[in-house]
Amino acid sequence: MQNYKNQNGKPPKPKNATVEDKKVVDTLGIKQSQSIPLYTHADLNKPARYAYDGSLTKYVKDSGEYVNVKTIYQKGDWLVPKKYTKILTDSATFEKLIVIDRTNQNISTLEKVGAKWLIRSMNPATTGLDKPPFKEATPLGIYDLQEKKSRFFYYKDGTTEIEGFAPYASRFSAGAYIHGVPVNNPDAKTLKEFSPTLGTTPLSHMCVRTATSHAKFIYDWAKVDNTYIVVID
Repeated sequence: MQNYKNQNGKPPKPKNATVEDKKVVDTLGIKQSQSIPLYTHADLNKPARYAYDGSLTKYVKDSGEYVNVKTIYQKGDWLVPKKYTKILTDSATFEKLIVIDRTNQNISTLEKVGAKWLIRSMNPATTGLDKPPFKEATPLGIYDLQEKKSRFFYYKDGTTEIEGFAPYASRFSAGAYIHGVPVNNPDAKTLKEFSPTLGTTPLSHMCVRTATSHAKFIYDWAKVDNTYIVVID
């Protein structure tokens, strides 16, 4: 399911929605922006709740203007407007897996070889901090790797001024990327390998930081639309 930067339309307000920090959220605390509306089979007038951008689901069938899907994380049976969905082909074998542990602040990569999952790497990480209005926790769930950028440029909080960039960025949900140590200078030529905060406590805006060499390994190794990303507590 996809809705990066609301490119497929800002979803309608769901049932039993509340407002937190001037933002509409559903009953699970998922924000309206960049999310996907989930409808029940009994009511197509108003979404029951939202799903995060990038969430992997099981395709059931085409239902006209909607697609019938089963969510994997927080299981359910839903109808989703087609414009929010991307059906992956049979070539999407998902033999690569990235696990992000928010509690222990680490990240691991695994690869399926035959019937076994082999660990390819482990590294300390820094996940997102839930501190509105600019910082947000890295969302729990199961995602598809959606895109990669050698440099992900970011703004200074509350402005449209580019403050710096994060190297070797792999995006899995909305503005959540796995990336190397940020460089607070958009024109800098030298990358930073490590930060003493890695593996300690959540600090980022939503992303997952790891050592820059590890982020490059993931950037080179992981395949778009062929890599699972699982965020756990």
